[in-house]
Amino acid sequence: MNDTNQNMERNECTQKMDYGTSKRSKPRQKKQGVFRRLAALTLSTALFGTVSAGTFYGINTFLSQQYSNENFVSTESAGVALTNLASTAYSSTRYGMDVSDIAAAALPGVVSITNISVQEVQSFFNRFGPNGAGQPQLQETTSCGSGIIIANDGTWLYMVTNAHVVEGATTLSVGFVDNAVYEAQLCGADEEMDLAVIKVAVSDLSSDTLSQIAVIAVGDSDALKVGEQVVAIGNALGYGQSVTTGIVSALKRSITSDSGTTSTYIQTDAAINPGNSGGALLNLDGELVGINTAKVSDTDVEGMGYSIPISDVVELISQLMTQTTDLTQTGSGTSQPTDIIEPVWRGNRPAV
Repeated sequence: MNDTNQNMERNECTQKMDYGTSKRSKPRQKKQGVFRRLAALTLSTALFGTVSAGTFYGINTFLSQQYSNENFVSTESAGVALTNLASTAYSSTRYGMDVSDIAAAALPGVVSITNISVQEVQSFFNRFGPNGAGQPQLQETTSCGSGIIIANDGTWLYMVTNAHVVEGATTLSVGFVDNAVYEAQLCGADEEMDLAVIKVAVSDLSSDTLSQIAVIAVGDSDALKVGEQVVAIGNALGYGQSVTTGIVSALKRSITSDSGTTSTYIQTDAAINPGNSGGALLNLDGELVGINTAKVSDTDVEGMGYSIPISDVVELISQLMTQTTDLTQTGSGTSQPTDIIEPVWRGNRPAV
């Protein structure tokens, strides 16, 4: 009995101890389960990141190869170094210049023109002669405009401007980008198109002036689009060259002059002021696309300037360059053939 009782007590004790042990082991099992889940989640995240990185790398490599095949010339097929076609495309470089770049490139090709002429004026004090009419007097007047260096044949430097800028001139002088001023000669003028060409002897120019001036790059006005940004440069109000900018407001705008001649012009909202006549209208490649000629001046109107499209007058300019006009004899222009190095015309240049 004693032995039996002792065994029963031992079993009860053992059971109690086992029960107590099982109660204490449950928190450890829960913690181990949490750790296992965290470890599994961490491994899953790492695995997903690895797979994603590999996928993105593969896609990027594939797209890079595709882009390379489309935009580069193969050295095996062409036998030349790799060239990025996009970097040489016209559309990618068309808007690569800002206004300051255009001004820096074009200012050496734009000049100021001073016209000294003699006009008949009625003196106030002579108005009270017989029958209220006095003897008219001759008076020297000065007006200012702009011009564009269009060609250089080594002997003469040619500049295109408006006919009304040189109208009635007895003396013409040209101011260059270095502020040096030289006397100019009139080649020829066309009043209907309001165009004229003047020239300065290259031998008269100093080496300093020659080093700073440049023949302007000529573009294609037929390629202009409405809304395209343009830059105007000219001798506004005779103060010297100034730069304004705007857009092409309209193309082929018909305007009738005081003489009754109707022509088509580029309309722009770039500021065109007195003195800008004969100045340059440039595209964003810094190329000449128009010759500024007029503006609508009215208290109810703002930003309506007009330029002669350069592509419409290239043939006429070339013809005027071959003429010589004696300023002392009005309308005595005569054609004289000359060996002229003409500007590089962009687009289809009409045969002369």
